[in-house]
Amino acid sequence: MAILAFFNMIFLKILGCLMSVVLMFSGMAHSKQAIEAKDPANAVLQFSVLSDVHLDNPDLQRYGIFAATLKNIGAAKAKQDALVFVGDNTEDAQILEYMTFYGLLSKYNTAKNTLVATGNHDMNPSKHEPAQAIGRHTFFLRSYNGRVTDKPYYSQQIKGCTFIVLGDEKPQEGCSATISAAQLTWLSETLAAAPAGKPVFIFLHQVLAHVVSEFGGEDTVGAQSEDIRAMIEQYPNVFVFNGHLHAPQKIARSGGVTYVNLPSLTKSDVPGIGFQVEAYESKVILRARNYLAGEWLTEYDIPLV
Repeated sequence: MAILAFFNMIFLKILGCLMSVVLMFSGMAHSKQAIEAKDPANAVLQFSVLSDVHLDNPDLQRYGIFAATLKNIGAAKAKQDALVFVGDNTEDAQILEYMTFYGLLSKYNTAKNTLVATGNHDMNPSKHEPAQAIGRHTFFLRSYNGRVTDKPYYSQQIKGCTFIVLGDEKPQEGCSATISAAQLTWLSETLAAAPAGKPVFIFLHQVLAHVVSEFGGEDTVGAQSEDIRAMIEQYPNVFVFNGHLHAPQKIARSGGVTYVNLPSLTKSDVPGIGFQVEAYESKVILRARNYLAGEWLTEYDIPLV
């Protein structure tokens, strides 16, 4: 498996170079404004969050939006500490879609750490059994950055902050997610072990049902929503990032937890939107950004103490 992952990594780099040549002729505009923290001298942590890339084999426009976004992040004044994807990275969880997703990352991504969550399209229950879908996701993740895991959930410490990726384990014909008892236990233990006083960032494709009314209650995590909510609201400084709804970007708070819903990077009415997150000693700032246009969406800036 390790040897196969190594050769796949080499192939992804080659594919990324080939895709970059193709995209030179796709007509995508170049981003124009470099990313810089509001207070660069005091920013402890900076990272980018994207959702619902939906790379689709014949759709060059989506590839172009994705590549332009990665290039804009790569042109930041300071190298980003992480780049996080909140699921639905592919349209149908096909091998070629995974190859182009990670191939373009291999070509353009400069972030120090890359974390990838699964979405319902990546699981695709109509075409893949759960073990097959999870295995495909973990294989390409390992090929790209060496992360060895056989589960769609994991955590990582970055500059003293805890990053938690949650994931569906038993996709249904609908779009809801199933979080196992084992994953809930793991989440509880991971939260308990998080450094005190530091923010915790959680990434899960579907929203929690009925937690924040603005986010709606359909196509959510489902039965485990209340368990997760009760667990995370025991802790201060928790930020939960979701996608899936393809709705305009929204930020809301419930029980002291900040919930951020991201639009689709490629399928929303205004493509190219994600969030920049800046952590300081005493606050976190969430900044919506149109990476494709290279512009800040300042009306969505939220400083959180």
